[in-house]
Amino acid sequence: MKRETLKKILADLDYSKDTINSILSGRRKPNQDIKYYLEKEFKIPFTAWKDIKSFITNDTKTQTNNTSTKA
Repeated sequence: MKRETLKKILADLDYSKDTINSILSGRRKPNQDIKYYLEKEFKIPFTAWKDIKSFITNDTKTQTNNTSTKA
């Protein structure tokens, strides 16, 4: 998942810009209800929140590699 996509999702959930930046840097985490919603609707696993920066980075690399290998 791209960082900008996750920022938009969190903004749509009425998080402030400062809170979104804190979440994406790993200093804060969404509450359990929001994590459940994000997993259900956007396929962001609960375990991703242990290290969201790595999840975003690794998931973006995976999407890029999958896109580049398709003809």
